[in-house]
Amino acid sequence: MKSIFRIVCILIIAGCLVGTGPCLADDTQTIVDITGNQVTLPVNITRAVNIDPFAAQFLYVIGADDRLIATQHGPSDAEKLKKYTPYLASLPSAGHKDDLNKEEVVALKPEVVISSIDYVNANEVSKQLGIPFVILDFESPENLTRSYQIMGQMFGKEREADEFISYYNGKMNQVRTDLAAVTSDTVKKVYYGQRKATQTLGDNYYEARIATIAGGDNVAEGVKGGDNVVSMDQIYTWNPDVIVLLPYCAQSVDDILADPAWQALPAVQKKKVYRMPKFLMTWEMPVPESVLATMWLANVLYPGYVNYDLTQEIKEFYQKYYRINLSDNEILSILSDSAPIILTGMS
Repeated sequence: MKSIFRIVCILIIAGCLVGTGPCLADDTQTIVDITGNQVTLPVNITRAVNIDPFAAQFLYVIGADDRLIATQHGPSDAEKLKKYTPYLASLPSAGHKDDLNKEEVVALKPEVVISSIDYVNANEVSKQLGIPFVILDFESPENLTRSYQIMGQMFGKEREADEFISYYNGKMNQVRTDLAAVTSDTVKKVYYGQRKATQTLGDNYYEARIATIAGGDNVAEGVKGGDNVVSMDQIYTWNPDVIVLLPYCAQSVDDILADPAWQALPAVQKKKVYRMPKFLMTWEMPVPESVLATMWLANVLYPGYVNYDLTQEIKEFYQKYYRINLSDNEILSILSDSAPIILTGMS
């Protein structure tokens, strides 16, 4: 019996030496983040702190939100988060892009901090604390899907991540294909109203990219960043075909239509002023829900080219990826809701 045991041990050791056989797997993994940094993490992450609000939504989609011990919610509907994603809603915040709470992070003892490429200050603090951090980037469809792949690998949810990425790319490509007949002389110019109607975002933001996919042009070409204050003279010079108020814009559609300062704009005269829908988060943000924003915007810009059944698309999307069963009346409420989301300092 002892001889047989010795033989088995020798075979196991030999298998390890040549890289095969039933050796114990390493309990760490190496992740390459969006910047190319190699980060060593546990294979089974159970204590993750997230300071990027867009990452949390995708972690919920792939069923890895239970690995979070703190998160950032950003431009979300707090009541809907409590109702539909109660665990996420219950989590504390460890700060955000410009104000990482060092004491809170240390006390939480995370295995990883999930951050964004734009969060320079927070990333530097994480580095000083000696805590592994993975940097993501969601401001383009390409980097968004790459970041989704990274999160899938981090949490052992590659299949779930790939499934959503396939859905996302399929819908985006469908919109591009359906609007292929739109030419440069018929393209619609889009103006986004942000926190105030006279604030807009630059063309390096994700919202500008989904406008392009939906066949439109963001009028603020050459402008960078968000919350850019612009004059009414500039808006008249841009002369947008469509004005889209984002869900956190303080002014309503009715406010713009009634404001004398806006009324000489052809888009206002034609009542081409809309409020972007929202549900868990604002749809135009770089979150899974942005698929719906792209189809909604294509319907708004080019009703002669496309007519997506948003009721069905919304119902199928939330049922499959958020485990939420919405009635037709609830979906109608989503599409007609004009109440703004109030952004906080944590956004």
